[in-house]
Amino acid sequence: MNIQLFVALRYLFTKKSHHVINIISGISVFGVAIATAALVCILSVFNGFQDMIANLFTAFDPQLKVVPAKGKFMDAGSDALAQLKTDDRVAVYSEVLQDNVLLATSGRQQMAIVKGVDDEFEHLIDFPRIRYGDGPFQLHADVIDYGIFGVNLLSNLGLGSDFPSPIQVYAPRGGERIDPTDPSESFNQDELYSPHVAFYVKQNKYDANYVITSLRFARRIFEREGQVSAVELKLKPGINIDRTKDDIASTLGPDYKVLDRYEQQEDTFKIMKIEKLISYIFLTFILLIACFNIIGSLSMLIIDKKDDVVTLRNMGATEQQIAGIFTAEGRLISLIGAVVGIVLGLLLCYLQHQFGIIKFGQSAGSYIIDAYPVSVKWTDIVTIFLTVIVVGFISVWYPVRQLTRRLTTGRGMAAMTFVTALCLMSCGPEGDQFIIKGTFTDMPVGQLFIYNSTDPQSPFDTISVNNGKFSYMGQADHSTPYIIVFPNALEQVIFVDGGQEIKYKASTRDLKNYNAEPNDDNRIMNDFRRQTSELTGVQVQEVARQFINQNPQSAAAIYLFDRYFVQERTPFDETHDMLDILFKHQEDNPYLHSVNDTYKRLQGAQIGQRVPHVTVKTRGHGTLALDSLKTSNTVVVYWASWMPRVYDFIDNFNITIEEYGTDNDDLQFLCVSLDTEMYKWVNRIKEDTIMSLHACDGRAWESPVVSKMGINDIPSYVIISANHTVVARGKNLDEMEKDLSKLK
Repeated sequence: MNIQLFVALRYLFTKKSHHVINIISGISVFGVAIATAALVCILSVFNGFQDMIANLFTAFDPQLKVVPAKGKFMDAGSDALAQLKTDDRVAVYSEVLQDNVLLATSGRQQMAIVKGVDDEFEHLIDFPRIRYGDGPFQLHADVIDYGIFGVNLLSNLGLGSDFPSPIQVYAPRGGERIDPTDPSESFNQDELYSPHVAFYVKQNKYDANYVITSLRFARRIFEREGQVSAVELKLKPGINIDRTKDDIASTLGPDYKVLDRYEQQEDTFKIMKIEKLISYIFLTFILLIACFNIIGSLSMLIIDKKDDVVTLRNMGATEQQIAGIFTAEGRLISLIGAVVGIVLGLLLCYLQHQFGIIKFGQSAGSYIIDAYPVSVKWTDIVTIFLTVIVVGFISVWYPVRQLTRRLTTGRGMAAMTFVTALCLMSCGPEGDQFIIKGTFTDMPVGQLFIYNSTDPQSPFDTISVNNGKFSYMGQADHSTPYIIVFPNALEQVIFVDGGQEIKYKASTRDLKNYNAEPNDDNRIMNDFRRQTSELTGVQVQEVARQFINQNPQSAAAIYLFDRYFVQERTPFDETHDMLDILFKHQEDNPYLHSVNDTYKRLQGAQIGQRVPHVTVKTRGHGTLALDSLKTSNTVVVYWASWMPRVYDFIDNFNITIEEYGTDNDDLQFLCVSLDTEMYKWVNRIKEDTIMSLHACDGRAWESPVVSKMGINDIPSYVIISANHTVVARGKNLDEMEKDLSKLK
């Protein structure tokens, strides 16, 4: 350990001759921690609002939108747009024509925006998510045109979603002046009928202004036959949106603009980013003020240790070395404050996310959400940590130099700090030693982390990059995956083996694509990265499956199996065959045995087996033990408010309860939620009025009542008999009703 750091640690954690110095040091750490926690919480709340608003807009805004670069309208039959229709990456191509109109009913008038769309528009947006009412998405029928209105717009007109009489629509005729003697002659007039449904985006921009109707109606009333104001696109799954956007913009040329969802709402998100940046700057100034406490603490410590300074000086310590001791202590205070503050901030964010402690108002439902949203982004955490460290380091450097200069005399000499590292780098690996020699094409200096992914006890080591290069030495007696972690939390895997020198090359502009050699495992991973560089999600998983089948004897196969199947919680049925293949070639691998044992445990009690001892704390009804239930039969249903496919299941679940459980004292229903945000679970229960017992411990898949019962998908159900054995399992209501009918 560096002698300056060793002395600084002793000074920091040992009792001083004056107790007040310990108190001031504690206050310094506390001040930095509070400022750091405030940064974490404030930036996370801004992220939460941004994610919430983005989520609201995605139900109405398309993935990509093509608009004219000049003017409001464009030719729908242009060669450029015709070429776009045949693009293999486009799943839905929808033409849109919108402009301002005047709506009129008996006694009320309202300005609005008519958005005429073709029949493909229903497949472009998530209409069920914003639907308000029971009617279908219908825009026209024979000669009748329907209008799907925003709920706030209908409210301003004094109407509901199923208004009985048609709404009159007026649009000014192009190129004509309004005749004061008969203004109606200067307007095109038409009418829209009710499809018995409206939409509710929860954004007044849309809900109070927009009417969705057929494209033919819009062209008729605006006199824009053959023209559109925009083309809205939905891409096929797995297609990279940013890359496709750039390609389409390049193909269409300068006469068109291609907008993604954030650019369609550019003003909203730009304001939020500016607000977040200003908050970050203001809190950084507060952090700087908090760091002044460190200067006061160090000043008193230097005075308290002046005798030690004289002793060190007499022993040959230079002015720079003595100053380095107190500088190191100041930096340790900043580091400890940063770590404590980040942990405290993350804890507060977790509590807010879990329980919604700070709410918008006293009455639930008054706002879109009841509590302040939070979303922790690791890029923010890294930025905050670096900010605290930099501000703390800078704030103590100059004052410490000046204070120690008064206590010491003489000229300092430069210390040699890199001789040992230079010697290590000049030596090659021997025996079970390995060395990684890395090069970055565009990162002159920096610090990274590295760890052995096969050893849970392996600590994080640091890698220092100087002049774009680094060197790391370790030990391995077989091919072992080491993970390099970057400040943005992105990870890279490198396979090492004893006696090997691994050459690594990367660019920070594209960290997903890097090169490591030699050895077969690195070659496999290099090929895998090249093959999947343009793929996402399920496509990458399928390529990983092929690599595992082709290279089952390799350590790379084990890594891919863990990364893309075990960590992604792929159902056991899909991974069982791969486990068998890997076992045949690596039967002594302890990791494979561990995964197999875990999956066997997760399969839980099968039909005919007794349920394990698991207790659940129900909402308002005490605690139940699954192996000690009092009723003859219990149906345990697993669901979560965050899983969309559960909604239909839950919507029809009450019907099943009424049919089989209302008048049956020997049958009870227990709903176990996998929610982690407890207030969302409670709100969903109240919203759907699910008539059963409810339980939720906030641990999702890690909950014992989930893992020990072998639940690996939702919705799912298990039926437990009077003798506490499993008599049925399934995943949908049809299966449940068949099983319940057998119990009668």
